[in-house]
Amino acid sequence: MKIKINGITSLADSNRFLRALWAELRKQFGKFAWNYQPSKDGTSQTIFLGWGNGIPISLLYSQKSIVNGVLFGNGSSEPVDEASELGLKLKQSVVAALQHRNIPKTEILEVPISSLYSSLAPYKGEWLEILPGQRPISLLTVRVKAFDETDAKTELFRISSFILDVLSIETNNMFWIDSQKQDKVYELKLGTEEAVCPEVNTSPNDEEWIDTYPSHNGYMLISNQAIQFLDRILSKDELSSTESLFIRSCHHYHMARIQDALIYNRLYSPNSQPNDEPLGIILEEDPRFKEAPIFAGRANEIATVLYMSAIEVVSMIDANPSEKCTSCGQEQYRISARVAEYVNKYDEGGHLSKVFKSLYSKRSKYLHAGALLSDHAYVGTTIPKLDPSSDSGMSEMISVPVINLREWTGYMLRQQLKSLLLAGGL
Repeated sequence: MKIKINGITSLADSNRFLRALWAELRKQFGKFAWNYQPSKDGTSQTIFLGWGNGIPISLLYSQKSIVNGVLFGNGSSEPVDEASELGLKLKQSVVAALQHRNIPKTEILEVPISSLYSSLAPYKGEWLEILPGQRPISLLTVRVKAFDETDAKTELFRISSFILDVLSIETNNMFWIDSQKQDKVYELKLGTEEAVCPEVNTSPNDEEWIDTYPSHNGYMLISNQAIQFLDRILSKDELSSTESLFIRSCHHYHMARIQDALIYNRLYSPNSQPNDEPLGIILEEDPRFKEAPIFAGRANEIATVLYMSAIEVVSMIDANPSEKCTSCGQEQYRISARVAEYVNKYDEGGHLSKVFKSLYSKRSKYLHAGALLSDHAYVGTTIPKLDPSSDSGMSEMISVPVINLREWTGYMLRQQLKSLLLAGGL
């Protein structure tokens, strides 16, 4: 049974229709058991999705990413009779989805998120709210546009990924959705001397910070620019190219931070604050990183690659168009030079652009030629060995400490976010 569709004009519109269609199918058939095995046939301009309640389902298209029909059943199965009860329900679902695709309901959902050691201070925007819970957990509440409960939960987890990645660059920290249900959120006693938390939407005093993370009374602080940006991306169905590049860069950063936690967060002080003097602090082994020593040796390289990838992606924002080779006409991307130019914007006349250009070259050799980024032979004593491929000419355990890459990259991404908002580039 083939049902033609008119009026869908874009990728975002197509995806809204599909979300609405699956909500309507769940409404008609209950759970609507799903075996998802997508494949595309360009000749027939058909995308086979899989089986829903045992019914083969395909999409039809005439232009790339724009749906213009739905096909229920195929040549290898018994056709669906349009006049049958099943056929009428399927057609009703398609018609309803087409009508309702632009009018989703707004749902409010919450999920606990955790960081390494501290909760976030309270923040509130139009589309999200953050409240501190039992340390190091915070409660994230998000408004999502959805077509039913299942769609709302799916959107929550999609959106949460964006939020956690932005929180990571705002705090030099790592975040994850916590499996513990939070029954208690700290009572906020704001504007008093006994304040447990800072006031809602408190920004860091120093917006140029680089190392550790900004805090107040032990609660992590983020910038108001971050809340503005998150409000912006949560309010829309489709990200702009600039927003998408920035979010993808934040994701690389966050994944790198998770890797470098295996190196730098194996020990912690349960009662210390980020600006405490190191003398007299008692360190304990974090049970969450009990197996970290097994993987820490390789985490250096993976974290380095991901931090460099974060800079490569964000450097594409407002980058000059690539030039074409005068001989062959192929695009010349000059990515290494672009990365160095980008870093130089935030460290004009400094040495960082040289460091990042060198590291980018090493990252490329690591990914494409298998060249190692560090010497894995270190056992506590350094034995000098020549290495003509290194900047120093000698073999090194690691040329740039990963913690420095974390801090430099996080700083540049925060400055990028601020400049985009100030310039109206988002």
